[in-house]
Amino acid sequence: MCVFISSEIADDHPLALAAQQGSFELIASSLIAFAPLSNVPTKPYDILFFSSPRSFEFGQQFMRPEVLNAAFSQGTAKFLPRADWHGRHPGNPAQTALDFYTWAGNRRVLFPVSDRSLGSISAAFPENQKEVVPVYQTTLVPQKIKECSIYLFTSPSNVESFLLCNTLPSGSKVIAWGESTRSFLSLRGIESDFCRSDDETVDWVTLLHTWLNL
Repeated sequence: MCVFISSEIADDHPLALAAQQGSFELIASSLIAFAPLSNVPTKPYDILFFSSPRSFEFGQQFMRPEVLNAAFSQGTAKFLPRADWHGRHPGNPAQTALDFYTWAGNRRVLFPVSDRSLGSISAAFPENQKEVVPVYQTTLVPQKIKECSIYLFTSPSNVESFLLCNTLPSGSKVIAWGESTRSFLSLRGIESDFCRSDDETVDWVTLLHTWLNL
């Protein structure tokens, strides 16, 4: 029995520990790569919004003492040296967008994003109140993955890369990491058996043991 996750993980990651306890093979491999882009803001901004830890990694150079920092979720906020606001509904980007728009008021917002960003949060703002700056490039790195019983996809881009040279076996279970990933899978005709939000703690041992009949 085999479980695939589209991300490289540490040995002490809960999923890795579950694999050690559960006597199943774990394949942990990202199917995407990242590279910085040289784009910079051209307009003043009052708030920096980080949609993910990766957004912070490549966009933190735009932080200023006088600029407020906002994050998509508590999980992303943990990476920031200071977070003035963070979303409380990581499984619901539409609600997060509404909450952030309400909090931001009439202040201008800078969104440092991937060149493949879906723009779920920035779409809530009028053009004259935002600037969306692609600060990193996401490249698909497809590879053939052996057939597994469970597939955990961590982003829409990883799903797209996976499907370039793989198909899901009949009867396999699919876990989506975040609502954007679940929605992308659905657009490709794949319904998720479980959707894990960014801040949600999952009992991987219990969940996977049930599906794997261990």
